[in-house]
Amino acid sequence: MDEMSFEWSEHEHHSHHSHNSGNSHHHSHHTKKHKRKRIIIGVVIAVIFILGLGGAFGAVTAKKEISDIKHQAVVLKADLKNVLSALKAQDADSTYAACDELDIALDNINATLDKPLWKIVYKVPKFKGYIDSVEKLLSLVDEASNDIARPTAAVLEEYPLSELKVDEGFNITVINAYLSLLEDIEPKIDDIVYSMNQVNLPMGLNSMISDYSAQIASMTGSYDNLKEFLPLFKTFIGDGSDRTYLLAAQNSSEIRASGGFPGSVGTIRIRDGILSIGAFSSVYNVLSTHTPSAAGITDEEKELFGSWMNAPRDACFDPAFERVAYIWALAYEQKNSEHVNGVVSLTPAIIQNMLGYIGNVTLSDGTELTGENATQVLQYDLYYKYLNANASSSAGDYVDNLFAETAKVTMAKLVSDFDVKKAGDYYKVFSDGAKNRTVMMWMEDEEEQALVKNAGCSGGLNEDPQNPETGVYFSISDPCKLGWFLNIDTQISEPVVNSNGSSTYEVIATYSNTLSDNDKINAGRYILGNYGGTITGYIHIFAPAGGTISDIEMSNGDTMYTGNYNNLQVAYRFGNSIAPGSSITVTYKVTTASGVTNPLGVNSTPTLQNYR
Repeated sequence: MDEMSFEWSEHEHHSHHSHNSGNSHHHSHHTKKHKRKRIIIGVVIAVIFILGLGGAFGAVTAKKEISDIKHQAVVLKADLKNVLSALKAQDADSTYAACDELDIALDNINATLDKPLWKIVYKVPKFKGYIDSVEKLLSLVDEASNDIARPTAAVLEEYPLSELKVDEGFNITVINAYLSLLEDIEPKIDDIVYSMNQVNLPMGLNSMISDYSAQIASMTGSYDNLKEFLPLFKTFIGDGSDRTYLLAAQNSSEIRASGGFPGSVGTIRIRDGILSIGAFSSVYNVLSTHTPSAAGITDEEKELFGSWMNAPRDACFDPAFERVAYIWALAYEQKNSEHVNGVVSLTPAIIQNMLGYIGNVTLSDGTELTGENATQVLQYDLYYKYLNANASSSAGDYVDNLFAETAKVTMAKLVSDFDVKKAGDYYKVFSDGAKNRTVMMWMEDEEEQALVKNAGCSGGLNEDPQNPETGVYFSISDPCKLGWFLNIDTQISEPVVNSNGSSTYEVIATYSNTLSDNDKINAGRYILGNYGGTITGYIHIFAPAGGTISDIEMSNGDTMYTGNYNNLQVAYRFGNSIAPGSSITVTYKVTTASGVTNPLGVNSTPTLQNYR
């Protein structure tokens, strides 16, 4: 049978009025043919109807088939939703039961499609592809049940999420079970969703497919982007054997090239398979006073960063966080006789983003920190509350303790209220922070550090000539809290392509002091520093990997020195002074390595200008 049957059935309708009624044999034969064709056409109409092509012209013969298949499709969709609901409820038994029901629904539809009528319709070339598409869709739903839902239920059964928390810590075995599960099912989900979206049903029915594929994709939901961080996270927690990490809370109001002064330092420890976050203490109590000789401070570093590298707490004048973290680790080991496997840096901006998901925290002085106000409260409000023009000499220590308390209570709340359903949200805070240097990480092991770099959160200097970045950094060198008022704005021109295939850009980096008269009047020396609100410090400008910087000019007429650091050309100047309401502009040219087509980016000290 072919598509001509449809044309023939229309001719047959017209010939019915002109046949020779005297020829009973012919009439009987013709009637049988007519009925047979009507049945076949009816089934075809049923298929047309099911696939969304037809209307209300289906034959009576097809009504039951249409009714059955429509009912079965509704059941299938409901059963798939039940599977997903059971998974989201983290209920292994309900997931298994829902998968069993889904399997029955799949069997029923397949059995219907195996009926002789559907076999006949399948021979019509026009509809063969449509039925193949339906069967492909059914097979993908079956894969989702058996290759994704059931394995997930098995992990839920063996490692109940109720066992994730152990006192004030997390069970590494349970975490690893779910990380391994994600690694296993994530690519399968991607494949199934991709294959589903390639299935082509006619007349708008693809909206049904996208609904199915979206449901299946939701099995990992917000975890989808987590895959780039999975290897790093698995490495970080390890196999449950003992590890110690430092968790440094950098203070952006005391801004430094690689973030801020590490006012409070806590620990993340893994002991006997349990991960816990320890108390935060003042950096002066946690790191050694002098940089250990094992750090091997180079002549190059002394030239570029002055004597600041002699004290580990000030190593962050160096914009290369990998180097800074290594020095912090050595200084912690010297002071505490405990080996450090890695360092994680956090800024107040990250704390604010985290509070957006875990809820508000209240400090011992009654201050409430939220996902809306935390950065401004920590970097501005508390200083003006306690360190104003009338502040006592001990107020500085009091505020420092409030910072340590902030880090402690935020991490404690994260642990106590940890919600695995928000894991994707926690990840987003981490990944967004990695993009702007407000979260950075260093691992002692070189192979593990390579994973940190691949995830983009090493806080390192530009190493990839194909993805060029110019470094624009500032470090306040005067004891003060003026980082809140510092703006760093960098503008990059359109490139000029040179004859050797390199590109040259004009860059304007503007450093501004936004301190108002009112803020100056109300501030004490602890905030304003030794120069009445003038921001003083170091400027460092870096060339991209494989590139150069040239034609460097400063708006105040000063001259920048040049040198090299980590195989990168660098321009630098100490003692820059930016009075309230004024700015310093550094104008320079950047030329990339030859053959680089990606546009020039900026790697900069994270400021607080977006939180004012």
